[in-house]
Amino acid sequence: MRAGLALYRKELRTLWPSGLVWTLMLSGDLLYRPFTERLDEAGWPQIASYIQPGEGSVGGWIMLLLTGALAYSAFPREYDERTIHYLYALPIRRGSIFAAKVLAAMTLITCALALLVVTDGVQGAWSDSSFLGGQWRLELALAHFALQLGFCAIVYCHALLASVLRLFGVLPYALILVVAGIVEDVYAPAAWIDPTELLVARYEGQALVVAWGPWLAHAAVALVALAASAALWLGPAERIGKGFDRARASLLGRLGLGCLGAAVLASLVVLLAVVAGLDPGDPTDEEPDPTDAPSIATVERVTDRYTLQIPESHLAQAASLVADADAIHRRVQEELGADPGPRLVADLTEVSGEHLGIASWTHIRVGLVHERDPVQLRRTFAHETAHAFQHRLSDRRQSEEARATRFFAEGSAEHIAYRVVPGDAAHRQARLVAAAMWERHGLGTDDLFDGERLTARYETTLVYTLGERWSAALSATCGDGAIGDALRAMGRAETSRHLEGRAFWRETLGAFGCDVEAVDAAFAELMTQDAEELRADLDRLPRIGGGVTGAQGGAVELVALLDRDPDPSWRFLARVRADPGASDTEVVNVRGRRDPSAPRRVTFRVPRALLPASRFQLAFALLTEPRGWPYAEPWQWASAP
Repeated sequence: MRAGLALYRKELRTLWPSGLVWTLMLSGDLLYRPFTERLDEAGWPQIASYIQPGEGSVGGWIMLLLTGALAYSAFPREYDERTIHYLYALPIRRGSIFAAKVLAAMTLITCALALLVVTDGVQGAWSDSSFLGGQWRLELALAHFALQLGFCAIVYCHALLASVLRLFGVLPYALILVVAGIVEDVYAPAAWIDPTELLVARYEGQALVVAWGPWLAHAAVALVALAASAALWLGPAERIGKGFDRARASLLGRLGLGCLGAAVLASLVVLLAVVAGLDPGDPTDEEPDPTDAPSIATVERVTDRYTLQIPESHLAQAASLVADADAIHRRVQEELGADPGPRLVADLTEVSGEHLGIASWTHIRVGLVHERDPVQLRRTFAHETAHAFQHRLSDRRQSEEARATRFFAEGSAEHIAYRVVPGDAAHRQARLVAAAMWERHGLGTDDLFDGERLTARYETTLVYTLGERWSAALSATCGDGAIGDALRAMGRAETSRHLEGRAFWRETLGAFGCDVEAVDAAFAELMTQDAEELRADLDRLPRIGGGVTGAQGGAVELVALLDRDPDPSWRFLARVRADPGASDTEVVNVRGRRDPSAPRRVTFRVPRALLPASRFQLAFALLTEPRGWPYAEPWQWASAP
């Protein structure tokens, strides 16, 4: 027993460099996040992104690589350093040697994952904003900790078995993962074969859902792999290793191993080609504009008002924006009647499928890499710059009162962006969507003043389109500087806290002599004018009804029915979320397919793996422009058959 403990401690000392790597990879953000971001502006789900619905697989791949490296440093290291014979000569059973190595590795993994829980919880605790979902929940944190630990244990068992054949042991597992991808494309429920799917977060309401079937299947196979690796490493592993050494020492052996590797590689290529040919796609879809991946290396450009961080690979694309940056800042400043404030750090390395940019007090992030339209890029830059001014002028009150102000935050930034970087076609499309939603759904300003009620019933992008028109009405009623005046009024020390929407805006606007009812009247008149001006286009937009019609294979089928023929270029989306409390990033979008023989019928196939729960919310939406705002019907409840 004492010899086993000594060996266990020896293994821990040997693994400490790996522990440092684990700590830096999983919890390294603690070293830079407090110095680069405002911790009170990001909630726990934003910091611990693996807890968000549909997330977790990316972190799973990181843990898979780290765990595999840990397993490969167990017995192969002893053979490479020729210390295995010394271990076997010790007065200790070989089974105890195997157990000491496994326990030491799992101890390191457990400590690294526990530290991840602590560091994410500490960073997330700085934000208490319910709007951002920032509350740390011990039971949820521990549940994800247990899932991650179980996942790493499963991977470690397989990696130990693979390490018997050194790098050749990785090839069969790579082949299995490729085959799993093919099977998943054909039969979606088979997605569980990919072990990283075990970490994808899914919820029923607020409760984490654990897919016990896949977990038990993976655990059973992992135990078999662990037993096999023990038998091999404690028995014929040495003979196998010497056989590979002899093979590598001869020309014929090297040729044989090369042919084996080439055969496996060829099999992978063939399988990937099969995957590429499984789904011909929608012939009406446009080819995506190819975008080169950004380089890791960045270049810094400093202007009077910005420090811009640019991927080295996209310097040419950023050149015109860098040249215009200070002029955009000056125009935004003039629109708000504000002083210049501190220099802003503009991170242009942002790559996101969920937003074009985000901002805080002194930092903005803008998606340069995926934005090919220079006009839209400058408009997004102006929008995010306006957000930075909003945070400063309102002394963050706009974020604190997000339920009453989200429509104004996004809408006024849009309004300023259109004034700074005009775009008649884009603005017209946004006004069309706003007019259609306003007229058809009977929306009122009180819907805008209550962000939670608006989000529960309607498409959340309304805060941009309708918010922009309300901001235009505010400027027309109370003067060109009214947006800046409203922000400064929010930041006054004497302003009441957490009033309900209309009361909040009555006090805010009254602080500089503006009347909320007068703005409401101007807003209603402006929406009526927009509807009449855009009547021809508005009448072309179909109303969309429908719901769940059944299931086929591993997908749920949805059908949308239109009340008039659509334009062939329009795109239809089925938007799916768990419940009204889901954030924008938790909404799943699925493209529809149209049958040319039935133009008023649109079919959607939603893989069950993408559904947040058996009962979910569904909204049908229409895009008249690929980069435009969606017109959407209200959210409705649906159930998977």
